[in-house]
Amino acid sequence: MSIDHFASRVWRILSMVAFGISLLFIYRGLPDPTAVHFGETGRGDGFLPKEEVFYLVAGIITALNVLALSLIKAIDKIPTEKWGTFLPVFAEKGNETIKNTFINWLHFFPAIINTYLILVMRALLMLNDERTYQTDYSYIPMLGIVFLLVWLIYLPVRLFASPKFEEEL
Repeated sequence: MSIDHFASRVWRILSMVAFGISLLFIYRGLPDPTAVHFGETGRGDGFLPKEEVFYLVAGIITALNVLALSLIKAIDKIPTEKWGTFLPVFAEKGNETIKNTFINWLHFFPAIINTYLILVMRALLMLNDERTYQTDYSYIPMLGIVFLLVWLIYLPVRLFASPKFEEEL
């Protein structure tokens, strides 16, 4: 088992558990109704009942995780011999290495989404608090872009860093 295999699975599971726990605490702290859209003044001008926010976010995160795991299971069924033809640039790394790296890379995606949504929900809670609504959370979308860029760059960097495959005689 590689460190990528271990890290991707552990981070995905821990992020799902952390998201569930943080969603329960955030739900408890949200006012009813909850501001979900904010005007230029920083005050809320679009509201939803906090139950709808809770179920909407829980449904979205569940759907994303189920879809991501379904995609991973479908890709895992692709025969190992085909991976060198899908990614000919990395064919010298070996089909098994390409497949395992790709599967691990896909496991990082729901982990990143879960982690990012924890930050988004925390910001929503803080924006709905009268004491902290003036705090600037404009860095959160940029942080999401950075998370996605790191995730996208990870696969080719990891494959280029992998040693060449040598058959045992």
